[in-house]
Amino acid sequence: MKPLIIIISLTILIVAGGAITLYVLNSESQRLDDSLSSLGEAIENGNWDNASKNLKEFHSKWDRTSSLWSMLVDHYEIDNIELLLSQLASYVKSKNKNDALSSVSSLKTLIKHIPDKESLSLKNVF
Repeated sequence: MKPLIIIISLTILIVAGGAITLYVLNSESQRLDDSLSSLGEAIENGNWDNASKNLKEFHSKWDRTSSLWSMLVDHYEIDNIELLLSQLASYVKSKNKNDALSSVSSLKTLIKHIPDKESLSLKNVF
């Protein structure tokens, strides 16, 4: 009877850990996506001072998030986000609207992709 209790307890811990991980990934992804939306609006309106401020805020949020995500997801995904973020900073600094908006869109896609990739679904199993 004791081994059965241990197996059930471990199974519950694994499932609960997975659920908590997905919750954290989804909530952080949504928070980053909201921040990118406000950055995209500032770029779209040509408000480069506000865009620069929003980019700094996003970068600080990303620094906190990336340390957590590096324990949970593939580093390749995080490296891609870091690369796009550095490109975006360059585009905002040079006030290149089209490339900046393209980078924001790419960042949003990558950030939304991470929780989808880690979730338990048939497309991820097969």
